[in-house]
Amino acid sequence: MKTSNSFLLTIVSILLLSFNPTMAQNSKYFPENCWGVYTWGGGFVNVTSETFPLVKGAAIIMRWNELEPEPGKFKFEEVIRMKLEYAEKNGYYTFLKIWVAPNAPRWLYENGVPEVEMTKTINPLGKPRDWTFQHYLDPEYIVFYHRLITEFGKYIQSLPKNLQNRILYVQSGEGSTGDGWAYKGDPLDSKYNINMEQWGDFRIKAWDVYKKAFTNEKGELVKPILVNQDSNGEKEYNWLLNNMPVIGLKHGMFSHGYDISGTKTRLNYWRNFNQKTKEKGIETFARGEQDGEWEVYGWHTKNTELAFYWAGIFASYCGIDMWNIPTKASAGYRHKDGINFFNKYAGQHNPATASAAFCAFRKGLNAADTIAYPTGIFGSFNKKNVDRYIKIADAFSKFGAYQGDPDKATGDGMKNRQSKDYNDVGWDITEGNYCRFIDQIDAEETSEGWWHVGPQESIYGRFARSVENVNGKGGMYFDVNDEFAKTCKKVEIRIVWLDKGIGEWMVRYNSKKKSDQTLITVKNSNTGKWIEKTLLVDDARFTNKGERKSDISIIAKSAESTVFHLLELTKTN
Repeated sequence: MKTSNSFLLTIVSILLLSFNPTMAQNSKYFPENCWGVYTWGGGFVNVTSETFPLVKGAAIIMRWNELEPEPGKFKFEEVIRMKLEYAEKNGYYTFLKIWVAPNAPRWLYENGVPEVEMTKTINPLGKPRDWTFQHYLDPEYIVFYHRLITEFGKYIQSLPKNLQNRILYVQSGEGSTGDGWAYKGDPLDSKYNINMEQWGDFRIKAWDVYKKAFTNEKGELVKPILVNQDSNGEKEYNWLLNNMPVIGLKHGMFSHGYDISGTKTRLNYWRNFNQKTKEKGIETFARGEQDGEWEVYGWHTKNTELAFYWAGIFASYCGIDMWNIPTKASAGYRHKDGINFFNKYAGQHNPATASAAFCAFRKGLNAADTIAYPTGIFGSFNKKNVDRYIKIADAFSKFGAYQGDPDKATGDGMKNRQSKDYNDVGWDITEGNYCRFIDQIDAEETSEGWWHVGPQESIYGRFARSVENVNGKGGMYFDVNDEFAKTCKKVEIRIVWLDKGIGEWMVRYNSKKKSDQTLITVKNSNTGKWIEKTLLVDDARFTNKGERKSDISIIAKSAESTVFHLLELTKTN
């Protein structure tokens, strides 16, 4: 291995990820370093710095029947205060959400609100539901619901500032289990059906009540309000843009794994919405959660460390700020790689002030792409066409791709989560790398995508890309975001690769003296292990002066291929 004297070569543990400082993001509403992984389920029970060393806090989820067991008699003090005191004592943050259904207060029905029986449904873990719901559009129900929100706001504003400061935001969970949808299942009596127009109006009115409840006498919003994204349309988004000074959205399908159906469309919409908020000077934030599927379904149970790691990378790529993962899964250090990765990037959306950038190498096989996968070869354009998915996977089988549970790939995100095995072809998934502030230039022309490479117990090889000095696949070229690059006085460049074979390769970068300065030259030693190196560079000038207008490149020097997992930059200014 050859190195230059102009940089320092160091080998660092992946645990270092959790200790890198977060550069200030200049938020008006949130403290620095508050974003990251939070527990999900159980609140603060048994959550300590010793048992949960990597999390930032826990959610406080309350049920209406606990908060208001009798009409007009509220127990906010009993349910909330001690939890906030615990959070303050232990340096944790939290958010608050009230579940209004199912298991709504029985007194609602005794006071004229219709109780709605539903068709039977199955939850994401395969267990049957037998729930009833309140009729949300009933006028009396609306009065009771709005009263709950108003009193909730009064209570929070009455708390001392030290306890209020532990609360990052309040989530409006106006539907089933805190979600944005009214019911799970369909009403047995059709007169209780709620159409999208009616539901949108109901939700917007609830948001308005929340806004008023959490606005102080000076007209300032004291706590941001987060709403569910999954049931929003143009009307709901426009109301948020025109009425909220800060907007929070729950993006459930950005946090339950990766390669979820509809990601491409969903992510494009989210990024376009963020552009609109940026133009209006509105701050945004987002959360998502992962549930008990990690202990049930094969795509996760085969290697939970790998699953949480790639889910953390995917959530970071999608721009989630708070990732709630099950309490059991977030304890200790078992899933440290995914948690540390997410914690490092959470909340860092401004490239000029961000402390790090990454590009996790991947090729996504999108069955909804008829240009890459013509119908004449791969079968008809139909989301339910299982054969199309299988044929696409077969076309890349020599690179490790396969479709382990084909039927589960043909549904929406809830169905995807129930897969018993890995699926490498999805519907409307993104095709490229998972990245932030580093883009690969001409990825498909210059490198090869891989799946399931290296030791199966490793976390790295779920996706990868390779280079070899044949067939035009001889290099990977990267464009570092210009705003990020301007503040890179000193930067660590981290590379993770599979040491298989005896191929030779090098890393180059734009230095102050040379457009393609050689950073490191490596000849693999065929250990079959994943290797990572972190190199400190103090003379970088990322101005797109390299080959293919790159800032950094990984170049094959031999015909034998080398597989790579990650390129990462961390500012050390």
